[in-house]
Amino acid sequence: MDMKHTLALLALTIGAAAAQEKLPGMALIPAGKFEMGDHHGFVDPKHGGDELPLHTVHVDAFHMGLGPVTTRAYSDFLNSALAQKQIEVRAGGVYPVGSGELLCETRALSPYSRIGWSDGKFFVLDHKEQHPIVCIRWPGAALYCNWLGAQKKLPPCYDTKTWECNFNRSGYRLPTEAEWEWAARGGQLQPYRNFPWGDEPDVTKANWPESKNPFRSGPLPWTTPVGFFNGQLHHKADFGWPGAQESFQSGNGVNGYGLYDMAGNVWQFINDWYVRDYYAYSPTNNPPGPDRGSLMPDGKPYRGMRGGNWYNGENGHSRVANRNPSYWRGPQDPDHPYYHISFRVVLPIAAESRPVIKPTPVQNIRGQGNPPGGGGKRPRQSERPGGGQRQGGGGGESTTPSSTISHQPSPRSGSFVLRSSAIKDDGVLPKEFTGDGDSLSPPLEWTGAPAGTKSYALIMHHNAPDMVKWYWVLYNIPADVKSLPKNAKGIGTEGGNSVNKCGGYAPPHSKGPGAKTYILTVYALSAPPQINGPTSEVSREVLLAAMKDKILASAELSVTYTRTGLVEGGGDDRRPGQGRQPRDANRPDSNRRPPPPQE
Repeated sequence: MDMKHTLALLALTIGAAAAQEKLPGMALIPAGKFEMGDHHGFVDPKHGGDELPLHTVHVDAFHMGLGPVTTRAYSDFLNSALAQKQIEVRAGGVYPVGSGELLCETRALSPYSRIGWSDGKFFVLDHKEQHPIVCIRWPGAALYCNWLGAQKKLPPCYDTKTWECNFNRSGYRLPTEAEWEWAARGGQLQPYRNFPWGDEPDVTKANWPESKNPFRSGPLPWTTPVGFFNGQLHHKADFGWPGAQESFQSGNGVNGYGLYDMAGNVWQFINDWYVRDYYAYSPTNNPPGPDRGSLMPDGKPYRGMRGGNWYNGENGHSRVANRNPSYWRGPQDPDHPYYHISFRVVLPIAAESRPVIKPTPVQNIRGQGNPPGGGGKRPRQSERPGGGQRQGGGGGESTTPSSTISHQPSPRSGSFVLRSSAIKDDGVLPKEFTGDGDSLSPPLEWTGAPAGTKSYALIMHHNAPDMVKWYWVLYNIPADVKSLPKNAKGIGTEGGNSVNKCGGYAPPHSKGPGAKTYILTVYALSAPPQINGPTSEVSREVLLAAMKDKILASAELSVTYTRTGLVEGGGDDRRPGQGRQPRDANRPDSNRRPPPPQE
């Protein structure tokens, strides 16, 4: 019998035995079926519909690490891999030998790293042995998984040349997005909960920006030891935290499967590439994630991450359904520090006996462009750690490259899709729908609304660097309406916009130059929103708040528009359909309208 078959047989034997007992440092997660996605109608101004539609998923049993990988464990891996000549250090960064793929940062490269490098050895700094490893990259997590499997004579799951994962090997790997969410829910399905322990946020159970735990002071990052929130009374004498308090009573943040830090402390890399619309065509059984990722504003795809963090966002973005690409990390994206991202491992059971699992081909929707950023959310941010409060502006990309990755709807029911006959596959908004053209609203059509839809609403917005701007708010669209014509009038109720204060559709007309992304979102509602007051004062936030408990599904259409330069008098104060007025050279300046505001 050759080595390949020997390893496969060994993995099956270990897998069968592991199915019968818990492994040290890991929890046995049973096989099961659940409705994946957001069950609580959460609406994030920076995030559109990537947690919908709800879809049924079955996952096979597996083991998962009780917590994120610690700095001590990762340091041991680095020293072992160095001895085996698998890695090398260049300018403070750790790389596979002969490769430019950064695995992690040492203190010499990042002031936030807890890994030191001196005299040919790696070591833990600042007494953070039991804190989660930070300042790593996704390949650094994947390579750790291979190394950990090798210690137990298990086959590697990752091809280190392509970083593709073999899901039919019973070695260590990162969890799929479906596995992570199934494990995070801890068996709480009746009803589905918002956090690993229930629906109520609790600052004593997780390391969030709002938390008052004694590790939230001193040099960044403000992580806590893995498993710190276990319901016990902790003492400074045992932990040496930087805070002044001598003791801290933690809440019990463990979930139903015995997992710690599934909310807060550090984001956790998952195996999947991030694609916003993946839920529309995700397979039912053991979904492995898409075969490639959406391009972000820097033109690169990113892997997903789950779990929330100590640094930013309301409750640290720790809802169990929350999705996020690892591009969106903080105000300095894409160069924001990786000081709040880590990972945990999973060990599948008898993976060799499963049907062959391959990543899901990304599907294309004509006009449903997933432009750079993929419509992905940008976390609510603050310039300083602890900024969990909602910011009036929020963050978002102001310019994007023109290339896109687009998606196709699955024929399965429940896929709610928004299209426009005027938008081509490149996702570019034609000039006639902008302030440089006729200022008309674009034609739209939608299909696949869920049963029980009683009304529709529509919002068009742009994530500017300093705020979210909205260009079109339309609600009370009757349930039997499935499209809007070009320059739509008399359908539904028009709200205000943040650009020209005139209400109705405000055509994009930015300061330019550069491509900007505009997101149109249609919402299927269980009932019309109840809004009092003048319609001209109905902002995007007002409508989102009024719809919060009524959203059955949402669908997005992301478009880009590029201005070639500034235009005198150009701006966003023209009323819909007004278009550009020719300048009369004979008209006195006193009679000419002042230059209108621009985006």
